[in-house]
Amino acid sequence: ETLVFNARFATYMVAIAVLGGVVRFGKRHDSEQESPLVGLALVTLNLLALIALTWEASDFFDRRLLATGQTGAESAASLQLRLARDFSYSAIWLIYGVILMVVGFKRRSAFVRWQSLVLIAITIAKVFLYDVSALERGYRVLSFVALGAVLLAISFIYQRDWLKLSSRSSGERVERTS
Repeated sequence: ETLVFNARFATYMVAIAVLGGVVRFGKRHDSEQESPLVGLALVTLNLLALIALTWEASDFFDRRLLATGQTGAESAASLQLRLARDFSYSAIWLIYGVILMVVGFKRRSAFVRWQSLVLIAITIAKVFLYDVSALERGYRVLSFVALGAVLLAISFIYQRDWLKLSSRSSGERVERTS
């Protein structure tokens, strides 16, 4: 019944730690080239983390729905809890996408940044296709504001090229061809 500190989440964390070890040792072993297995392990690690966080949010709101005692009936309280649950999914995915983007920038990993962009795109699709129709005005506004802020920040960072990503990638191409 505890949030995050439970057996299921611990099992996910063990699997994520194992995959993190695979990624770390795989990159150390294949430092010259990107191994597809290392990439697959990294994608799987991120998917497991998202699944674990989403399940925790789902269980939190499901327990609240059971506490209201009106799981089948669409009372105002149960409708609010369902809307909050759906909003929390978008928030979790968006925050995780931002964290992935920051990690991708810090480690100068285009692969991690691409994973972030895919996750943010999925979140955008969810917000526009589902949240707009299902969420109430307050949650809808919060969802759009958070999404807009993240998209503006990402585009600003890429546009300004603060991290000198374009000069590094062109420098790497020159070194590889030499």
